[in-house]
Amino acid sequence: MKGHSFVMKDDGVITVDGGKFVYEEALNIVKLLNSRNPFDQWNAGFMIAERNGSLRLIVVALIAIIVVAVLIFARR
Repeated sequence: MKGHSFVMKDDGVITVDGGKFVYEEALNIVKLLNSRNPFDQWNAGFMIAERNGSLRLIVVALIAIIVVAVLIFARR
């Protein structure tokens, strides 16, 4: 669905792109992904990225880029 993979495990947990969700949360993600509102679709993407750990890596990379930029401008 919309480029995301939904897999139901034996213990009732549904994995969406590697992130673990209970049934109600996965149902909410499906509703958000099918919404016409682009902000709802982005919210679902952020929820998935937060659960599978990629959002954390993106935030750490952005912080590193900002620190390097501040150091470069501070030396001038």
